[in-house]
Amino acid sequence: MAELIWAGKQSTSSPPPIYSFHTCEVYNAEETRLPNEYWHNRLILGDKHDVLPALLPEFVGRINLIYIDPPFMTGRHFASYSDTWSNNLDTYLQWLYETLVLLHALLADNGSLYVHLDWRASHYGRVILDEVFGFAANAQGPGFKNEIIWHYQSGGRSTRFFARKHDTILLYTKSGQYCFHGERVGERRGAQRRNHMRKEVGEDGHIHWTIRSSGRLYNYDEDQVMTLADVWSDISHLQQKDPERNGYATQKPAALLERIILASSEENDLVLDCFCGSGVTPTVAEQLGRRWIACDQNPDAIKATRERLLAREHVRSFIVQQVKEVNEIC
Repeated sequence: MAELIWAGKQSTSSPPPIYSFHTCEVYNAEETRLPNEYWHNRLILGDKHDVLPALLPEFVGRINLIYIDPPFMTGRHFASYSDTWSNNLDTYLQWLYETLVLLHALLADNGSLYVHLDWRASHYGRVILDEVFGFAANAQGPGFKNEIIWHYQSGGRSTRFFARKHDTILLYTKSGQYCFHGERVGERRGAQRRNHMRKEVGEDGHIHWTIRSSGRLYNYDEDQVMTLADVWSDISHLQQKDPERNGYATQKPAALLERIILASSEENDLVLDCFCGSGVTPTVAEQLGRRWIACDQNPDAIKATRERLLAREHVRSFIVQQVKEVNEIC
């Protein structure tokens, strides 16, 4: 299999955890009861380098859905974090590689991973993911499932090249048996002509489409739900004055995460985001009845996420934790 090589590349395995979790705050202290266990959703302050290994003893192979929106290596300083990486691509790729190896270990056998990147790193990310998950020889096995293009209109337009108006979201699965419900987020076929289909209007005015292929006649109703294509242009990037904004840089719209979580998880499944930023993933997971673990190294991200959750009319029990060295006395 092809392999991406960079200066200083080190093969990595799941490191032994040297950190544990210290609970700092508890909200809505009544415990959420699930079959055979008690559960608190978890908001964790700490770098993924420390948090992910510390999660392994309890959650190896147990996370149903992972979404990450990691730094893109933009070379910019944001109010909430720095994304410069000293302009060292090799350092960034090693960091991304180590992250993806740990996430693969945490992912359930029927789980899905969505990795949100832009033009700077998406091509590198896909090759690294092929190495970690295995090259997808066919759709029935593990590995690559989709390269989703999220197209938006915000930002300026260069006069030196075509305007860069999309992010890439890579979907990988750990096996060929994974959760996917395209019908939950699909679009109505509607009355618009598609391909070479023949339009038929019933006596009640209802529209059907028919097409003959390989000697067989296929019939589709205008109200039938079609699985979405892999270019998403119907979800807008958040504008500066959008009421959804909470002031956190690089915030993504809730509609984007709602689509991902509905399509690739069931109620009470466990969702992980280790770069939670503005808190969109845990908030949407909470809204949709999923369990969640959200992490970030930035205290401002934890604060923004906590406030966003507590602003909801009803939020299930969650705890705020911090990673500490195992031998550290609290």
